[in-house]
Amino acid sequence: MPTGLLSTDGKNSTSSTEGSSTGSYLIPRTLYNTLISAVRKKLVLRSLAAKVIGPRSIPGSSIDIPLQTSDSMGVFEVSEGAEIPMDVESYSSINLKPVKYGVRIAITSEMEEDSLFDVMAMNVETAGYQLADNEEALIVAQLDAASSAASNDVSGGASLTQANITTAMQKLEGSNYTPSHFVIGAEVANDIRNLDIFTRADASGVTDPSQRLIGKIFGMKVIVSNNVSAKLGYVLDANQSFIIAEKRPVTIQRYKDYARDTNFAVATQRVKVRYLRSGAVSEITTS
Repeated sequence: MPTGLLSTDGKNSTSSTEGSSTGSYLIPRTLYNTLISAVRKKLVLRSLAAKVIGPRSIPGSSIDIPLQTSDSMGVFEVSEGAEIPMDVESYSSINLKPVKYGVRIAITSEMEEDSLFDVMAMNVETAGYQLADNEEALIVAQLDAASSAASNDVSGGASLTQANITTAMQKLEGSNYTPSHFVIGAEVANDIRNLDIFTRADASGVTDPSQRLIGKIFGMKVIVSNNVSAKLGYVLDANQSFIIAEKRPVTIQRYKDYARDTNFAVATQRVKVRYLRSGAVSEITTS
């Protein structure tokens, strides 16, 4: 039996070709009929993209994104009657080529018939979540690359300080960006909750502590993401920091292998994440 196949075999089986041993736990043996869902990360970063480019805007396998160069046009003092000098602004571009990510799910017909739950639907839902989680990891990798490219990294001490935050903001503001969000890992979140400037109600603006948006500091929305390393934080201008090109959104295709009496689902996505302007991100590292 292929590895990764979810079947009714396994818990007490000794076969070296058995399917997933977890399948047997889903066969009803008691009256309790509620599956306790796995704990999952809250995925929040996609909404911070400067732009999400969909399939209709990507006619081929990749897309070039034109970027206007800041301060590339000059103006001149002109004497009366003199010819006015010419100048035009300049442009650059970045290329985004979406990459395919996916997973294939195999579940025997017996597993679907005997299980107390709709195991295929549950697995398809998990596959969609994992693709979204992968996309968020790609976003964090680009935030890291952007800060490094712009030499915007800020090194903190054992815990986050107010000076770390304001230094990171200065790096953005010095290049004409507007810090709009502070995306942080779990340990940095603990540090910031112990800063007096954040915990005062009028400074933090906390409205619902159960959400990933835990408040505001210096006008920036503070968001906790467990895809960000616990000791890291990113100050960013969300209008300029990163872009997503999605040639194929999360797509589910189903088919059946009648020879093996097994149902399959294939979950795929074609996506590329790229930082837009490196200077729009500053990474803070604590120890």
